[in-house]
Amino acid sequence: MVRTHKKTKKGKFLASRHNGRGNKKKGRGSGTRGGVGRGGAWKHKKTYTLKFERHLMGRHGFFNKTTVHPDIINLTEISREIEDGKVKKRDNIYYFKFDGKVLGAGRLLYPAVVEARGFSKTAIDKIEQVGGETKTFEVEKNGS
Repeated sequence: MVRTHKKTKKGKFLASRHNGRGNKKKGRGSGTRGGVGRGGAWKHKKTYTLKFERHLMGRHGFFNKTTVHPDIINLTEISREIEDGKVKKRDNIYYFKFDGKVLGAGRLLYPAVVEARGFSKTAIDKIEQVGGETKTFEVEKNGS
């Protein structure tokens, strides 16, 4: 015979006096619940938390909303954009403008004039090694 539904714990305890709770007085109201909400999640409900609520583990606190993280780009990405033809060329030198900071990871394969808000020391060294030039510019702040 094919079973059409799964047996439940409730069905197992039907017509019993205590329903698996020990003393009959313990199950009245919300007696055996073990706390409200996530109470006891790291104590007596720890196995449940580890199995079904993994996303609640770890740090999820506050963060500073006023911190400004500037856009960054590496020299490898600049070389890739030159190869893809996205950077204009004048007098055998490429001109690349970026509104952020240029970092020195990777290599710049072509001589280029790179204009950005800021550069790391390694980026400046690598750009000048290839025969390029670095220019910095400031963004105007509209203070009201």
